[in-house]
Amino acid sequence: MVEKAALENVQDLVKLRMLLMKELGELNGNEELFRKATEEYFTANINNPHSYTAILKANGEIVSAGSIVFFIRPPSPSNLQGKEAYVMNMYTAFDHRKHGYSSAILKHLMQYCQKSGVNRIWLNASSAGKSLYQKHGFIEYESEMEYKFEKN
Repeated sequence: MVEKAALENVQDLVKLRMLLMKELGELNGNEELFRKATEEYFTANINNPHSYTAILKANGEIVSAGSIVFFIRPPSPSNLQGKEAYVMNMYTAFDHRKHGYSSAILKHLMQYCQKSGVNRIWLNASSAGKSLYQKHGFIEYESEMEYKFEKN
């Protein structure tokens, strides 16, 4: 059963996020700094009304999680309220895949968004995750660009 993450789940969320970043090849030697920053993020935001993290347990262990952050943009013709949600941190532990856990997390997040008055949900998908999102009605666009500031 999918449920809202709580403060006592922070260490499990950190563990899953570390596994996600390792799988994506994003860890670059600063694992301990990243672990600490991730722990601080979840601790500070687990009860933030502008974000929501869902978890799923198997045999008492958190094996899947996903988060959304809410924000308000200026109105657009297709979204007059401007309320949007960004899906992030979707991950299911490798040994627990192919059981529908990510699908259950995503459905839960989508329902939460709908109840919260969100008109648009968006995300960046890994190649492994695209089919999951497409199955739930997400449409792929190629319009995003990114800029990263160099570290001093």
